[in-house]
Amino acid sequence: MNEVNSSAAVLQPEASVQSLKKVLKTRDLVIFGMVFMAPVSAQTLFGELTQLSNGHAVLSYLVGLIAMIFTAFCYGKMAGAFPAAGSTYSYTSQAIHPRLGFLAGWAILLDYLLIPMLLYKISAIFLMELLPSAPLWILLLLFVVPVTLSNYLGAQVTSRVNLYMMLFMFFSLVLFIVFAAKSLVSAGGMTSLFSLQGIYNPDTFSMNALITGASIAVLSYLGFDAVTTMAEDSKVTGKMVGRAAIFSLLISSFFYICQVYFATLIMPDFTSFASQETAFFEIAAAVGGSGLAAVCTLIIAVSGISTALAGQASSSRILFSMGKDRMLPQFFARLHPKYRTPANSIVALAIAGYIGAVVIPLPVLFQLIVIGALFGFICVNLSVMTEFYFRRRERQGWLFVTNLLFPLLGLFVCGYILLGISPIGKLVGLIWLSLGLCLLTYTVKIAKREVSAFNHL
Repeated sequence: MNEVNSSAAVLQPEASVQSLKKVLKTRDLVIFGMVFMAPVSAQTLFGELTQLSNGHAVLSYLVGLIAMIFTAFCYGKMAGAFPAAGSTYSYTSQAIHPRLGFLAGWAILLDYLLIPMLLYKISAIFLMELLPSAPLWILLLLFVVPVTLSNYLGAQVTSRVNLYMMLFMFFSLVLFIVFAAKSLVSAGGMTSLFSLQGIYNPDTFSMNALITGASIAVLSYLGFDAVTTMAEDSKVTGKMVGRAAIFSLLISSFFYICQVYFATLIMPDFTSFASQETAFFEIAAAVGGSGLAAVCTLIIAVSGISTALAGQASSSRILFSMGKDRMLPQFFARLHPKYRTPANSIVALAIAGYIGAVVIPLPVLFQLIVIGALFGFICVNLSVMTEFYFRRRERQGWLFVTNLLFPLLGLFVCGYILLGISPIGKLVGLIWLSLGLCLLTYTVKIAKREVSAFNHL
C-alpha cells in the first residue's frame, strides 16, 4: 500500500510539493522581464555591437525589435492558452508535439544556462575597472553567491531585489543621457541632439554588418520570454503574463535605443575604443569624467546581480519543468520543503555558471547564447500557427493577422538573424541540438519512455 501511495504521489505533480509558490503580480512580472533584459545591457554590449554593425547600433536594435515584437506577441498568445512554467518547452510540446517541445526547451535551455555566465563575466570585467588588482575568479563570486541565495529563498525575495536594482539602473541610464545631452549641446547647440549620424551612416552601412549587429542586439531582448517561465509563480492569469512580456519588451527597447543613440553621437568612430568590452566606460568618461564613469561602471556591475538573478530563476524553472515531466532527471524537479523553490536546479546552475564564466571567452558567449534563443523563438512562432490557425481554425478577420501573419513575420526575421550568426555559433548550436536529440532518442528508444509532456495540466 505504501508503495502504491508513493507511486501516486509521483504521478500527481499538482500536489503541493510539486507546486511553485504563487506570489508574483503583473507589476512584478513586468519588472522581472525588464530586469532580465536590463535597461543598462545596451551599455555592456555597445562596444561589440557598434563594431560588428559598422556604427549602426540603433538600427541593429530596431531590426532586433522587429523580430522580437512579433515573437513576443506569440509568447503572449501561448501564455494565455497554456499558463504553465516552462515557456518555450511547454508551448511547443502542447501545440505541436512533445518531442519537438523537448528540442525547443533544450535549445532555449542553452540560452538560459549561458546568460548568467555572460552576466557574471561582464559585471566582473566592468568591476575590474574599479578594482584592477582583484582577480576575475574572486570578483565572480561576488555575483554568483548573492544571486544563488536570493533565488534559493524564493520568488518573493527575488522580486524585491529586482525592484531596487531596477531603480539603480534607471538612475544610471538617466544620468548618462543627461551628461551626454549636455556635452552635445555644449559642442554643437540644441540641433546636435537630433542627428541622422546617430542612426545611419551611408559611408559605413552594410546589410550583412547590420544583421550581424542585430544578432548581438538580440542579446538585450533575451528576457521578455523569461516572464512566461514564471507563470506558475504568478497570481495573475496566463493572458496577463503574456501582456507583461510585451510591456517589458517595449519599455526596455525605448531605453536601449536612447542609450546607443547618444553613445553613437558622442563617439561615432566605432574603431577608436581602447577595449570593446568596456567601450561604454570610455564614453561615460568622455561626457562626465571619471566620476560618471565610476558610477555607471559600478551600477552596470551591480545590475549584473539582478539580471543574473532573473536568468538563474528562469533557467531553474525550465529545469524544474523538464524534470517534473521526467525529460531530465527528477533531481531537478525537487522543491525545497520550506521555500518551495527548485533548489537543486538553482544550485546546479550556480556551479555551472561560475565555471563557465571562468573558462569561456566573452565573444564566444555572445554567439552561443543567441542561437539557442532564436531556435526556441522559431518554435514558439510555429506553435501559434499550429495551435490557433490550424487546430482551432481561428482565421477570420484580425485573427488571420495575429494567428498567421504575425508568427510568420517573427519566424522569418528570427530565421534571417539566425543565418547571420558566426560559424562558431552555428557549430556549437548544432552540437547542442545533437546532444538533445541523442538524449531524446535514448528516452524514447532505449528507456522505452514516450515523451508525454504536461500530463499534470
